[in-house]
Amino acid sequence: MSRTRVMPLLVVALFGLLTATAFAAPHVVCGQVGQSSETVIPGVTLTWDSSFLCENAPDEGTYEISVRVENSASSAEAVRVDALRLMRTTPRAWRQAPYATARASGLPIVIAPGETRSFNVTGDYRLIMTDEGKKANLHLQAAGRGETSSEPFKLGINVHLRGPGAVE
Repeated sequence: MSRTRVMPLLVVALFGLLTATAFAAPHVVCGQVGQSSETVIPGVTLTWDSSFLCENAPDEGTYEISVRVENSASSAEAVRVDALRLMRTTPRAWRQAPYATARASGLPIVIAPGETRSFNVTGDYRLIMTDEGKKANLHLQAAGRGETSSEPFKLGINVHLRGPGAVE
């Protein structure tokens, strides 16, 4: 193949690679900063990662968290975590809320007494400007039930995305 045919192909391939890289959404992995522990149904106590912080987040991109759920060794039954949903986003600055999505992977999980299991959450976000800087709070809820009793429960999970320089 001649150089006059190869060069245009190389230029097109290089342009495509650079364009895809330039427009790829920034990816933020958020750190766990809080846990909750609660008797979620009679005889079953769960401890889970309930608060995450994503510092220096770009104005928009994707986020990722990993949620660990522990069923107490003294719990009366195993539990199943089936689903996750994004309940709302805050703050609502000037009547505008941040944009976000949430997708869980690794669900459903069954957690026997004394065991710990994890699932991941990823999604897209867009920060909004507030008096305290650019931010977004994502309020998530994981839903499950007791394996024997079928008693339902919900676990609250919050993701706090903060732009550079944002304050509380």
